[in-house]
Order: sequence, then structure tokens, then C-alpha cells
Amino acid sequence: MIRPLIRMELKGMRIYKTFLTVNLLIMPLALLFMMIMNSGSRTPEDISYLVSGFIVVSLVSSFLGTLTNRVSNIFEPSVLELYSTLPPKISTVVLAQFLTYSLMVIPQVLIGLTVILYYQGVSRINVPLLVLALLLTFLELGALAVAIGARIGNPYKAMAVTGILPWLFVVFSPAYYRSSFPALYLNPVTHLLLCVRSAIGLQEISPIPWLVSGALTVIFTAFAIRNVGSSYMLEKPF
Repeated sequence: MIRPLIRMELKGMRIYKTFLTVNLLIMPLALLFMMIMNSGSRTPEDISYLVSGFIVVSLVSSFLGTLTNRVSNIFEPSVLELYSTLPPKISTVVLAQFLTYSLMVIPQVLIGLTVILYYQGVSRINVPLLVLALLLTFLELGALAVAIGARIGNPYKAMAVTGILPWLFVVFSPAYYRSSFPALYLNPVTHLLLCVRSAIGLQEISPIPWLVSGALTVIFTAFAIRNVGSSYMLEKPF
């Protein structure tokens, strides 16, 4: 059931292919290109620091925003009424959306990792830890997107939220600058950045960001499950 739903999501988004291409590929890669072109006076560690920030920020701005908008569209009353006549559960549809947009943002993540690999070298990268950090990032941001989208249930209101929330996450995190200001640790993106950077050898490995990110993933997932499971249409619970 998941595979047909993913194909249906991809076919349904053909009308927005230009928007998705620009938002998920061209804009992130243009930002990465400008960062590299202006890195002449920086060390390989500085460049890797910026590119690791680019990876997490691009996921926040593209993956989180796009998934939130799509989930909010599913939970619009008229769309829920349509799904009440179809066999798949709404939770399965949401899972398919999460997997679809996870696949769509993987290319920009791989390109960023290739740049880091070029500057850092293989020896400094803890590959299993890096895979775990990226998986945690996808799960945490995806769960947050589903929780917000299902709660709002209106794509127009969701656009307002996704226009502000990623900006706050990016500005108040050490994505593109070095800072240990205590208030930044209230931002969940800060801990995700620390997980990724510790995996590529830019910072010491500490259990705190991993525990915080894991706990937030569980909390966001619980909210997402509750919001998805509390939707009703035509007396049919989803």
C-alpha cells in the first residue's frame, strides 16, 4: 500500500514540479555553490562547518516546510471527506508523504556530504554515527511537520507557519556561525547540528545532544500520532 501511495503522491505533485525543483534542489544547491565560491580564505574545517549547517538548514527549510504543507492539505475537511471513501488509512497516507519527501531531499543531502568528504577526508568521519544523526534529523523534523500539519488542517495557514518557523530555527541556531550562547540550546535544530558535526569530526562526541534529539523525536512523534488519530469525517475515525 505504501508504494502505490508514494507513486500517487509523485504523480499528484507533477503540477508543482517547477516549485519543487526550485525549492528542493536549485535554491539549496545555489546556496551551497555560493558558500564554496566564497571559501577561499577559510580552512577545510570551516568549510565543512558551513556545509554541515547547510545540510540541516536545507532540511529545515525544504523538507519540514513542504511536508507540513502537504500534510495540512490532507487534513483539510474536503480532502478528508474524499479519503473517507478510499481504502487506505489516513496514517498510511501520511507515512507515504513522509517517505516521498524524504526521498526528494536526499540528493541535496548527498551533495553536501560529498563536499564534506572532499574537505574532511574519510578518516575523520564516523559513518555509522553520521547515518544515525541524519536518520534522527529526518525523523525529528518529519514528526514535527506531521504534528503541525495535522493540527492546522489548512494549507494556507500552514504556509504562514512554515514561512516563519524555519526562519526562527535557522537564525537562532549555530548553523552558519560559531556560538555557545545558552539560549541557542532551546532550539531543537542546535542539537541536531551538534549530532551531525560530532559525527564528521568537527566537535567532540557528547551524549547530551543525542539524548535531547531522541527525546524530542519521541515527543514530536507522540503529538503527530495523536493529531493524526483524532481526525474524523463522516463519522469515520482515521
